[in-house]
Amino acid sequence: MAALDKSCLVELGPVPFKDVNNDDDNGQTVISPPAEYADIVATLPSIAAIGDSQLLKYQDVWLLIHGVTGVISVQRRFKSRPGDVLLASPPKCGTTWLKALSFATMARAKYPPSDANHPLRRLNPHECVPFMENLFSAGQEAKLEALPSPRLLQTHMHYSMLPRSLADCKIVFVCRERKDMLVSMWHFLKSAGYFSLPFSDLFELACQGQNPYGPIWSHLLGYWTASTARPEMVSSCGTRRCWPIPSAPSGSSRGSWMCPSRRPRRRWVFRWTSLRCAASTR
Repeated sequence: MAALDKSCLVELGPVPFKDVNNDDDNGQTVISPPAEYADIVATLPSIAAIGDSQLLKYQDVWLLIHGVTGVISVQRRFKSRPGDVLLASPPKCGTTWLKALSFATMARAKYPPSDANHPLRRLNPHECVPFMENLFSAGQEAKLEALPSPRLLQTHMHYSMLPRSLADCKIVFVCRERKDMLVSMWHFLKSAGYFSLPFSDLFELACQGQNPYGPIWSHLLGYWTASTARPEMVSSCGTRRCWPIPSAPSGSSRGSWMCPSRRPRRRWVFRWTSLRCAASTR
């Protein structure tokens, strides 16, 4: 395939992240992970929750260690641009689907769905939209500067953790029924070799909010509150209603984790406002 002419990309965005940033494929030097946050990481509360991996509590959120360094780097180093669109979700809640749908929507003028050379026909959605925490934890945030505007970015961070510059961007948030999310997370972590933890143990940890990027309700309610306060900037979508587990014992934390009494049962409805506005800025 012919080399991509980066001089013309400024008029085309969004473009696939991999097409602009293929330095690793060319054997160029990869920047070392940032080490200046070691003192902060060393002071954080921790639990041995995921096999041999530790979860660290940073700003009331439980994160794997590389997630902590990524979040701190994003908070301190990220530079936003007008037109940036942020895709946010808890882990295992439809991130891949949201990336594909958002990229196809915003880039439809440049890449019609019927185009045989559409990027999504040759690339994984994760190669089209970068995961911010991974980039920043590896010290590779400069790669974002190579992307033309408008940029599509993705995060698992809670809304409360976003730097002000990101909180002012257009945001699309996706969530999933929590039981489905947890089953998917267990299969993913197991297949990735993180642990052989019984599902019941992971479930109990999640009931206590001690799962990656937990507590889950804080995650959901942060974006939900933002979407009701600023619907023109933050859109929320989901897949199923919030129902408690019928078999949860009386007084058990399971029922409250699945559907706390303080919140009504809602069907989360997807609104296209952010994507349409972002696409119209080109």
